[in-house]
Amino acid sequence: MRLRLLALAASSLLLTATACGSTDESNTPPDEETDLPGTSAGDVPPADRTACLGLTVTPGTYDWTVEQGGHTRAFRVHVPTGYDATKPTPVVLSFHGFGSTEQEQEALTGFSTLADAEGFIAVYPRGLNFPEIYGRGEADTRGWNGEACCGPAQIANVDDVGFVDALLADLDTRVCTDPRRVFANGFSNGAFFSYRLACERAQRIAAIAPVAGMVGLPDCRPSRPVPVLHFHGTADESIYYDGGENLTVVGGRPYPSASESVRRFAESNGCTGPQQQTYQQGNSTCVAYTGCKPESATASLCTVTGGKHAWPGQPFYNGGTPDLDASLQMWRFFQARPRP
Repeated sequence: MRLRLLALAASSLLLTATACGSTDESNTPPDEETDLPGTSAGDVPPADRTACLGLTVTPGTYDWTVEQGGHTRAFRVHVPTGYDATKPTPVVLSFHGFGSTEQEQEALTGFSTLADAEGFIAVYPRGLNFPEIYGRGEADTRGWNGEACCGPAQIANVDDVGFVDALLADLDTRVCTDPRRVFANGFSNGAFFSYRLACERAQRIAAIAPVAGMVGLPDCRPSRPVPVLHFHGTADESIYYDGGENLTVVGGRPYPSASESVRRFAESNGCTGPQQQTYQQGNSTCVAYTGCKPESATASLCTVTGGKHAWPGQPFYNGGTPDLDASLQMWRFFQARPRP
């Protein structure tokens, strides 16, 4: 795995900025066919489903594409062992970090293995890069339009929310998904984007679990309470635990702290009860806002003291703590929180 591409480290961002400056990508207007970002107008709950007929996809890993916004958009899907094409099945969307890929996200999270054990469909979308958006530039710049972050997708105002709409619609024609159990998570830039989906697609996304990324929309108003489980290391050198302005050098925007990102959703979710510790082991502690409306719409922050820009539970990348398995904790969180 090309580990350097998984992090949105400051050094990587500066190198990308230099590349942009040398070829003028950062000043090049987006292609006229590039769509505007998705808005709340598309935030419509899908019809409920009790069974599926006529679907033929069997368990396995597939690489599929869908046309959206003038681009061919790619995504990887792992259909779990034991999948029944007649029964609605939960879906977990997992968005890679800046400069990474869907294959690397699959390896980082271990979701395909967990999907086989737990019976959900794991989906790994692929972000666009400079060549796909502008026709030139560095290829290792794939990412998402997380509003405050990052890279060409954010600079060009790519309609990644629209891509998720198209992906889910296409997925429904191939596998039997449960519309009330579609969840999202992401790493770094992918975490910013998962927050964006909670803000703009609350009727489609039941709950989110961002890792090492913040809410990037200054005016986030979900159409319903969205449960959040946020993971972040206090020594993150790329997306600072206490918030920052380091992304502005590459066209990004200032972003809030991890605690403020979670607090905003706690407020939006009507959480008026006391904060409660829900997990503690070694350097990892999770605390949840309670008294939410509904009660399941908790907003939780899992802090890894001394943790870097990493995925908890994955020690082979940036020293991810062994004290907290983010992927497993996410799934347990999601299981208890289908969309009402």
